[in-house]
Amino acid sequence: MSKNIYYGRISTTEGQTSATQYQAATDLGIDARDTHIDHGISGFHVAPADRPEWSKVESKLRRGDVLYVRWLDRISRNYEELHATMQRLMREGVKVICTLNGMEFDGTATDAIAKATRDAILAFMSAQGEADYLNRKEMQRQGIEKAKALDATKYVGRPSKCDAATVNAWRAERGASIAQTAEKFEIGKATVARYWAQKAATEAVAA
Repeated sequence: MSKNIYYGRISTTEGQTSATQYQAATDLGIDARDTHIDHGISGFHVAPADRPEWSKVESKLRRGDVLYVRWLDRISRNYEELHATMQRLMREGVKVICTLNGMEFDGTATDAIAKATRDAILAFMSAQGEADYLNRKEMQRQGIEKAKALDATKYVGRPSKCDAATVNAWRAERGASIAQTAEKFEIGKATVARYWAQKAATEAVAA
């Protein structure tokens, strides 16, 4: 009798929880003992064979069994790893079904055209999974660089010196208010008032 097994994976960088994948397994009527989800594991950098829950999955799978995954990228986002793993499952007569859209990869297929079609789609999806990952990482890198650039320019035009003497001199020359001075130097009103009080105290002592 064939067995249904569910495998899921949650990356440390995707901001997801495993709740939806556990629910998907429940909706499929898969026993909790046959639901395996690796948590906090990269699909690109960590090979399936190096994951604790995936190892349990492979130890259970037999010819005629069905493996459910949300999408093939749960198995791996690395082209070589995903392609090799799926080919091994196909040779062992396992059927893999993606719950996201019902796509099937049937290892029990015997018709040459069916196998060729299956393998062609598999190759494309393996490549797409890696390309999507690398593209997302590049976009994150560009986003970080842009954020750093914006942060660096945020202070362009701000006076390089905001010491008490500079602030007090600027205010005295213009007869500016505390609020105007604080806005000019981008410092708190309390700081301006303290600088001014210190100036007044110093002048009083000198007098």
